[in-house]
Amino acid sequence: MKHTAKPPCHTARLLAAAALASFATLPAYAADPSPADLVDALNGVFGQHAGARGSHAKGFCARGSFTPSAHARTLTSARIFGAGTVPAEIRFSVAGGNPAASDKSRSARGLAVRLADGQETWDMVFISEPVFFAATPASFVSFLQARVADPATKKPDPAKIAAHNERFPEGKTQLALLAAHAAPSSYATTPYFSNHAFRFVGGEGGARFARLQFEPLAGTHYLSEDEEKTLPGEFLQDELGTRLAREAAAFDLYAQPAADGDALTDSSVQWSRTPAKVLLGRLTVTAVTGQDCAGSVYMPTQLPAGIEPSDDPVLKARAPAYAVSAARRAPR
Repeated sequence: MKHTAKPPCHTARLLAAAALASFATLPAYAADPSPADLVDALNGVFGQHAGARGSHAKGFCARGSFTPSAHARTLTSARIFGAGTVPAEIRFSVAGGNPAASDKSRSARGLAVRLADGQETWDMVFISEPVFFAATPASFVSFLQARVADPATKKPDPAKIAAHNERFPEGKTQLALLAAHAAPSSYATTPYFSNHAFRFVGGEGGARFARLQFEPLAGTHYLSEDEEKTLPGEFLQDELGTRLAREAAAFDLYAQPAADGDALTDSSVQWSRTPAKVLLGRLTVTAVTGQDCAGSVYMPTQLPAGIEPSDDPVLKARAPAYAVSAARRAPR
């Protein structure tokens, strides 16, 4: 049996002491951060770039359509599922506030979708991992403050990151998932997850909480080791444009109902895979449109009647923080 060497006890004690001591060196954060605090934390790590979003700053727009599934009516009475095919405004993005981020970075990818049937609008905001890195706004701010680069080293202070992990251990889950695979080889070949739960009402069997996910019909594919080394830092937009010139890309939208014990208000926790998912419809992406949705702000709490937000504190914090970010990137 192979044994893993352990550090000497005195070394372990020194590491623990350093992490505890660094609590005092972390920037002060509010137990209940304001919307501006959330955006300030992003700007503190990535800087403030003219015209760019505070997060998912690098991205581009696309258009397509959404065709509802008959199964959706078993979960919700939302009229958008009875409206036939509706147009979809779509934005693909790389997580973080750096508009020049590499497309090969092992960070989350984003998918924002706006569906409008002429009477209601539904905004959906997804990332390419099934959990978020923070369970609360306070954890969100702390996670980012711990990663502000030291002026001398130009790198984050490991002791501050360790202190954050002691205080908010949920932040390690998403990072482990991202580290387990390379970046997506295409925006069309990665699944996307809402992370947050929503309450679906008006369907069969009463109200039910569920998370949402898009599954790519093309399958899930990540960069090979050779592609990670040889591809340029900017390839995802061109790849999708080339792909769509051949055929549309498609994703099936599913609702994953909560099982007993699944966390309804903590987006940093993975859910079990029971009960069975409910097919809500299919998103078809037909064209890349560049930056024509650059001024759009996708609010995940902008929902059709029949779908309601949960009490997830991060979900509730998004809309006011997005409003602050939008105001900062507006031309002056």
